[in-house]
Amino acid sequence: MESSGELRELRELIYTSDNDLEITRAIRQAIQNGIKRRRIEGGKDFFVKQTHQMDQFIRLIYEYLLKKNFREYRPLLSQIPITLVALGSYGREQLSIYSDIDIMIVYEETPGYNLIHLIENFIQMVWDLGLKVGHRVHQVEELAEVGKSDITIRNALLESRFIGGSKLLWTKAENYLGRLRRWKVREYLRELYHNYLERHRKYPISMEPNIKEGCGGIRDANTLYWIIKTLYNYPNSSYLVPDFISMEEYSRYRSSLEFLFKTRVFLHLVAKRKVEEVRLEYQREIAEKMGYKDTPRLPRERKFIRDLLECLWTINIVSHKTIRKLIKGYLRGGCPLEKVKEGRIAPGFTLIDGVLSAKFAPLLPPEKRFEIVEKTPFLRGDISVVENLDGVEVNPEKLLPLLEKSPSYPKLLLLYKSGKIEKLIPPFKRIKHLAQFDGYHQYPVDIHSLYTLKELDTLLESKTGLEGRVVAQLTPRERIILKLAGILHDIGKGYKGDHSQLGSRLVKEFGSSTLKLPPDEVEILGKLVRYHTLMSYTAQKEDIYNDRVLLEFGRIVKEPKFLNLLYLLTLADIRAVGEGVLTTFKKGLIDTLYRNTLELLQNPQLLNEVERRRRKENLLKKHPQFQTLPKWVQRAILTSPSNQLFLQNPVEEIVRLGEWLVEIGKKEPKYDYKIETQGVLRIQILKNEKFNFSIGWFIDRLHRLNLKHLSIYRLGSYKYFKLEFEESEGEYYIFDIQQAIEEAFRGFKPLEHRVIFPPDSIGLECDYSLNYGALRVELPDRKGIVSTILQEFDRFQIWVEDLKIMTTRGIASDLFIFSKIDGEGRSSCPKLPKLISYLIKPPIRK
Repeated sequence: MESSGELRELRELIYTSDNDLEITRAIRQAIQNGIKRRRIEGGKDFFVKQTHQMDQFIRLIYEYLLKKNFREYRPLLSQIPITLVALGSYGREQLSIYSDIDIMIVYEETPGYNLIHLIENFIQMVWDLGLKVGHRVHQVEELAEVGKSDITIRNALLESRFIGGSKLLWTKAENYLGRLRRWKVREYLRELYHNYLERHRKYPISMEPNIKEGCGGIRDANTLYWIIKTLYNYPNSSYLVPDFISMEEYSRYRSSLEFLFKTRVFLHLVAKRKVEEVRLEYQREIAEKMGYKDTPRLPRERKFIRDLLECLWTINIVSHKTIRKLIKGYLRGGCPLEKVKEGRIAPGFTLIDGVLSAKFAPLLPPEKRFEIVEKTPFLRGDISVVENLDGVEVNPEKLLPLLEKSPSYPKLLLLYKSGKIEKLIPPFKRIKHLAQFDGYHQYPVDIHSLYTLKELDTLLESKTGLEGRVVAQLTPRERIILKLAGILHDIGKGYKGDHSQLGSRLVKEFGSSTLKLPPDEVEILGKLVRYHTLMSYTAQKEDIYNDRVLLEFGRIVKEPKFLNLLYLLTLADIRAVGEGVLTTFKKGLIDTLYRNTLELLQNPQLLNEVERRRRKENLLKKHPQFQTLPKWVQRAILTSPSNQLFLQNPVEEIVRLGEWLVEIGKKEPKYDYKIETQGVLRIQILKNEKFNFSIGWFIDRLHRLNLKHLSIYRLGSYKYFKLEFEESEGEYYIFDIQQAIEEAFRGFKPLEHRVIFPPDSIGLECDYSLNYGALRVELPDRKGIVSTILQEFDRFQIWVEDLKIMTTRGIASDLFIFSKIDGEGRSSCPKLPKLISYLIKPPIRK
């Protein structure tokens, strides 16, 4: 409470008035006045003021209840066997605006005192006053046993702080807590460390970091405190200097922690509630309250998040190194001595099960320590190796040798953790701790770049599949250039303009002037960075069977060697975005674009879609299983007006489709469907033309699913639909899909989610290719875009044969490929203006 006069008046009222209602109102008003008067400034100092203010309120409430219960017979405070103890953030003097007020009430059963009644009154009153209080009530002799039951309780008890009540009882409580502190120390520290690592896996550093539980968050500092409290009973971490942490490191650690405290205060203030994730929606306002300003290069929220990520990383590294130094003796015993001896590769260094470890006190000179990191292949570097990199001189000349041998990611990650990666790769400083809020990436630019290198390490070990065949063609030097492109592909981010173009210029300058690469390698490196998003974009947004699309992509790629490098970089880049981002469906599109482009580069004469169809027809005619199909089925396939059937499918798939036609021809009704749920959801429907199928309504019915691709082929008197979704559906939903299919066969139906399109959201290209036109739409994503357009195409009897769907940053970019010949055998293009007018302004239909 900031006003000492108000405090004196309130205390005087408590001791002179018998009006409970008047006293309760006065205390409530004092709490509200204290909240109104508080100066929001952030940092540890604000937390301490908040905590001490709450201490005063708690003591006043307790004094009032003592007066009310004992009247003029009130004993001395020390004679009443109750003590009030702060726990959690309240105990640590880190009480934020919306933090819970955790209180433990310790008592000692004594004849003549109605303690339980007094405690119940206290708890009831703090709740009635509107304080958000969590409480525990224990007899003093229970404390040690209670703490043994759960690690969370033990942690809280280690942070306990005396608020008021009997100091004699608090002294006795401290004795019991001292016993708890010494109980099963090894097991406790191991569990604490395990939980520490688990939290880091659960909440990695991201662009919306959890500043309490996440990697480098406040809980990391708490863990360090619990450890030093257990081992040495130190009141804070400053006592670790200089034996376990240098003054320079401790200074960076404390200033970073202060930044987190300040951020937490303003986060709660902006969110108006207790939250721990610094979400995108809060960041700009927090940055403004913390004094950040916009600049031409970066808006204030990007600068704030950059500083926040740097602080989180500092706390993560410093706390992890210090914790390991403190408890290293308690973690021993997990590995047999013989295995440790076998794993020794140099004085102070061991390599066991792919993990490189070292003694925290280096035994080798700096250059020898770096040489071990450089030349030893390992899968993971322990935090102890980061300590050994202190004092090591690093320069760009060491970069290519680090990339030469796989895996390279663990080595560069160690240099990143030790703060030396910008010495190794000077341009990397531009993207360090740089957030990217594009609705796609899940990690900051620097972490994403390191993860891209990690994924390249994995891909370069591929022995099977398309990746294996591509990797087998790479030379050792191409592998190095590919890894270099992976770690630098986003180096141009953080400035206005196309980051790929800027990045290309930067890496070419770095490659030629600093790394002294030959001109041909500099060009390949720059080209990989310039076009690192092209293959993903083309595969997901364009018709990868169209001659013009392939010609344009092939014109940029030019040769198979570059296509191989771009293919692997594309896969690694998407995988590094986050787990599950490279779905089976996306991977299939990229693989198909690779194969089609490779075929084009090796056989330019096959570019024309008519020539490619004719080639596929000749292969079909020679296929033994195709020759066994009935003549009417062979004719239906070979005379199909759908060129996409031949461009999109291998011969074996077309043969299987023919066999399905035979099955349907033998039964009634003459339609069938298949639902596959392995990997992704795939629905295939084959029907005779006499059965109507409302494809637009069907897609609208499945709006909860993310449709990515649709193919429609005509085969004689039959029509085939293939719908592919990005995710899979469980077996539980198959019955719902079956019902929707059967319902769609019952004719044309109105849509539940019909979209009215802005005029500038639709683009038409009637000469898209020899046989096809294209309609593109681009507008904010919403339900019903695809179903609305497909229903209008059906209404006008214009046959859509292929549909590609892509959504980026909340914007839907969909491509509809339609036949130039409509269902009546006439040109479909004259109908399109009217179709588009219906999409823009639907006519009133009865």
